[in-house]
Amino acid sequence: MRLNKRWRLALVAMLAGVAAVPLLGQDKPESILPPGFGDPVEERQPATRPSDARKPADLIPDTALRLPVATPGAAGSPTDSSATGESEAADESAETAEVVAELQDLPDFARRPIERVGVLGEGDGNMGAVAFGTSRGPYLASLMDAIAAPVASRWASIALRRALLSRVDTPGGIAAPDWVAARTTLLLRMGEAESARMLVQAVDADRYTQRLRAAALDTALATADPAAICPFADAGAAESKDARWGLARGMCAALAGESAQAGALIDAVRDRGSAKSIDVLLAEKIVGAGGNTRRAVNIQWEGVDELNPWRFGLASATALDLPAPLLAAAPPAVRAWRARAPLLSWQKRAPDAELAAALGVYSANALVDHYSAWSDETDSAESAGQPFTLLRLAFTGADSAARVSAMSQLWSGAGDNALTRYARMIVTARAAALLRPSSAIASDDRDQLIAAMLTAGYDLQANRWQAQLDRGGLGWGLLALAAPRPGFALDSGEISGFDAGSSGQRAKFLFAGLAGLGRVDAAAVAGLADSMKVAIGRSDRWTRALGRAAARGERATVALLAAVGLQARDWNEVPPEHLYHIVAAMRIVGLEGEARMIAAEAVTRS
Repeated sequence: MRLNKRWRLALVAMLAGVAAVPLLGQDKPESILPPGFGDPVEERQPATRPSDARKPADLIPDTALRLPVATPGAAGSPTDSSATGESEAADESAETAEVVAELQDLPDFARRPIERVGVLGEGDGNMGAVAFGTSRGPYLASLMDAIAAPVASRWASIALRRALLSRVDTPGGIAAPDWVAARTTLLLRMGEAESARMLVQAVDADRYTQRLRAAALDTALATADPAAICPFADAGAAESKDARWGLARGMCAALAGESAQAGALIDAVRDRGSAKSIDVLLAEKIVGAGGNTRRAVNIQWEGVDELNPWRFGLASATALDLPAPLLAAAPPAVRAWRARAPLLSWQKRAPDAELAAALGVYSANALVDHYSAWSDETDSAESAGQPFTLLRLAFTGADSAARVSAMSQLWSGAGDNALTRYARMIVTARAAALLRPSSAIASDDRDQLIAAMLTAGYDLQANRWQAQLDRGGLGWGLLALAAPRPGFALDSGEISGFDAGSSGQRAKFLFAGLAGLGRVDAAAVAGLADSMKVAIGRSDRWTRALGRAAARGERATVALLAAVGLQARDWNEVPPEHLYHIVAAMRIVGLEGEARMIAAEAVTRS
């Protein structure tokens, strides 16, 4: 792929510009909070989650650790190959070095700073330049690498996303690009493909390190945008044995119109046997779409037992249908990436969008928009009983009874799938918030309306229902936690006896949340903790690290450590004392709105 140097420089700049355009036209992260909520300044993912996950304390080193080097392709890449030694590769590397040298000659005013990287502004929830405080970079990066995302709490994930996207200073002991890479790879494991894309593109490509290049590669795949790899594909191939880079060079050659060179590069990877057949074929599919290559590719998924980022990204970029068994076994993060895959129909992506909402990747408004687009592409004769039809009735029903009935049908339609049910509470949050409080609505429905409102942070609207709630019921307990200032007091008997139709776990979460928020009389805390067997006084490395971060006012560190304490498949696997420490720490650093929502979520989902 010998190109005129000036033309090649223009190609790199062009591809970088194309990659800089986010999908769906989004130019900044969408706020997931309703207007007026909270502080105004505001998946290395295994296919299945082990039930014996490590304790949070096991992830907290006694001293700062050395930064682990990310293994390229650790998220399920094709088999690594031996380094290429062809003279053509050497020529290409030399040509790339010339391009990089010219990029480095840019005047200082045209280069973006790298010591403080982030995408959130003051009005977007930026936590501030020193939100990670004095914590060392290797320590923070080791925590990010160790988190088995997604975590149990949607609201904790939202707070963590804010921390990772904030415009923060690079901590000591770590190179600035590697610091961005650690944040990016965690965002990807959380399912936050678009957020990861915005963060990685905040760094000029010529400043990428090996770790950031690997993160940028996975980000391009997660957003189904193989063209975004091209500005750094040659550099990646020169420094890594990962076979994906050789295939990426072939795809980029095709996108640049060099069909013969593209075929030669793809064939070289195939001949070495360094990548699985399916991964080479998917790359050829991209090459075939890039120009006159005369390569007809038929993708057969038989024998493929893993949906890794490479396979997801290239299949989505060419509008290939993925087999249902592969999708069912895919990590939640991959399903959340698929929710925004632009070449797939809204109907096909609807289950993924609901999962993304339950994980905190989609806002309530984004899920409403997805339902609306799904409705627009569906024939009216097939719309009866569909979720989007019920959602429309939830907003436009003739009266409150009709609207509540539509919401109830939408919730129950999820069956036994807890994540889908929670997502459908999220999508109805605004519809519930628009209802006028009424005692004519059944007690159970009132409780569910309160829970739905709080999934999207409508705490003020939910608080209007206080007079209509049964004392001791679910809605009453949720408002005790979520209301900015509850209009009622709770005694020890009501707290310990709270059940709301579930196991005793809800009562423990209610107590832990109230204690962390400082809403339990100090004299009663120790006795309740003992009688309810909630070990809020237990201390370990995790609780001490969280306490120190809170005392220093480090919002981002607190959000990160909160996620460490919430690594579980669902809330029933989270010890209630973890909720206490997380809520207390968040309240101390000024994240009380998030703390209240996390506590209410624990009670709702347990």
